[in-house]
Amino acid sequence: MKIPEEKIQEVREAIDIVEVVSEYVTLKKRGKSFLGLCPFHTEKTPSFSVDPARGFYHCFGCGVGGNVFTFVMQMERVGFPEAVRALAKKAGISLPVYEEDEGRIKEIEILYHANEFALKFYGQCLHRTEEGKQALTYLGSRGFERRIVDDFQVGYAPSSWDGLLIRAGQDSIPVDNLKRAGLIVPRRDGEGYYDRFRGRIMFPVLSPSGRVVGFGGRAMKEADGIPKYLNSPETPIYQKSRILYGLFQSKTGIRREDRALLVEGYTDLMRLHQSGMDYGVATSGTALTQEQARLLFRYTRNVTLVFDGDSAGFNAALRGVDVVVEAGLRVTVAPLPRGSDPDSFLREKGRQAMDELLGAARTVVDFRLDRMEELGKLKTPGDRAAVARTVLETVVRIPDPLERNLMIKDVAERLGLEEAFLNRYVRRSRRGEVVEGGVKRRGQSARERAEQGLLKLLLQEGGVWGKRIFGHVEPDQFQEEKAQRLAGELYEGFLKGAMPGSTTLMDRYGDDPGMLQYLTQLLAEEMGEEVDRFQFGLDCLVELKQEALRVCIQEIREKMKLAQSRKEDVSEYSRVWMELKRQLRGLRGEVEGGWKKIVEI
Repeated sequence: MKIPEEKIQEVREAIDIVEVVSEYVTLKKRGKSFLGLCPFHTEKTPSFSVDPARGFYHCFGCGVGGNVFTFVMQMERVGFPEAVRALAKKAGISLPVYEEDEGRIKEIEILYHANEFALKFYGQCLHRTEEGKQALTYLGSRGFERRIVDDFQVGYAPSSWDGLLIRAGQDSIPVDNLKRAGLIVPRRDGEGYYDRFRGRIMFPVLSPSGRVVGFGGRAMKEADGIPKYLNSPETPIYQKSRILYGLFQSKTGIRREDRALLVEGYTDLMRLHQSGMDYGVATSGTALTQEQARLLFRYTRNVTLVFDGDSAGFNAALRGVDVVVEAGLRVTVAPLPRGSDPDSFLREKGRQAMDELLGAARTVVDFRLDRMEELGKLKTPGDRAAVARTVLETVVRIPDPLERNLMIKDVAERLGLEEAFLNRYVRRSRRGEVVEGGVKRRGQSARERAEQGLLKLLLQEGGVWGKRIFGHVEPDQFQEEKAQRLAGELYEGFLKGAMPGSTTLMDRYGDDPGMLQYLTQLLAEEMGEEVDRFQFGLDCLVELKQEALRVCIQEIREKMKLAQSRKEDVSEYSRVWMELKRQLRGLRGEVEGGWKKIVEI
């Protein structure tokens, strides 16, 4: 059972789309609309428009568009019901829970509740048990202040096999809930469970909104067969590729500095915060993913990798850097001395040394070229060609054309290659891909412009144009697929005496991004007051009907050619061809006469 339409309408009317979008995008008023940098693609000139009166957004660069529900769906990667519920909660509106939603919602809440229970348990163990106090002493010996330990909600999992299980029983927490959250593991003999985390300092992993989604545990004692770090398994609320450790604690600092420092480990990030550098996140040793890039993109476009240049974590991060570059993030590298990590470097050298290191950060391309030079891999023409191909794989993905061209120039100079050749190589590689400002588009034909013009009149000027336009054309005369579908929706409403408005259509196309973008583009491209609507509509209508006649004329010409090649009689084809040409010549006057008779404006 769906959320009732009247409830959706209530939420829509209670929510200010500008307020919601402003949580992710800095908007400035521009006329009747608000303008900002698009959160869905990289751009330097704002092209993301929000119309508060009509309740939609549209990016003139990449074409994305929709209403407040689709915006939340796209930003938070949730379905329509979840978006409506999130906005209803924000507006203080209660929604009924239906049976088909109840199971899914219950599962999510079970996971969150289990993790919150574990967080509290681990925190108590750190501060109230002898074993935990040893872990706290260890953290103190590493120079971590109590405030930082508390800020990151660090805890301790006791070394006993069932400490969490026993406490869960005392607090009436179902064992199955702990199992679903990955906090306990079945025994090999199938009889019962034991705690997943034992004898470990516990680092809770939080969502950007601050809810506990999982844990990372560092072993207090090293032993054969025991991993130094152990993480929660993936669950519906915890996917490692979509999470960045510390983002919740750092997002304010990242926005303030317009920069994110990317480090490898939990303690690296805690050390940054303790040193006053509260704008970092940690990858936890994984390759960078598109989801992580999108997550960072909400807060900044500038990312600096701060790793030991020879570490496995750095190599993993570097393997995924092309994905991040392609997402529009500007990535630089500040490699630490061999054997150092941000934690040890800051402890030994201090904040000033780290600032100097960051000040000397290099682009990914420069860093890779420097590394190849250090390894002696730029000596022969073959070596330089191989390195050029590798480096250009990153350059190709840079959306900003100015930055891309500067990179090409740098590569050409460093490798002794011809800049023009590298430019041609990159252009060929980028053909058909994303370009600055959005998706590469072919030029529109006159027919497409005419179809969109008629739809704009129907959408933007109300039902006054319905009789005039649909008196001359029907939906099947629109050739572009999206135009034909939208014309069909409007025509159906016209026949019933009430064409659907933009709000109704956006709801209808909520699960069809292509149609939603097409609709919001038509709504966003408003016609100015200086445009003569009568003349504009007439021109569009004539073009549409002329195009239909031109198609017929071309078909007759092809048939005439085929008949002539077979030495067949072509007189009938010739007569039809002449009649169609006559109709084409007189079409404008005929349409204009009928256009004026239908209705006076």
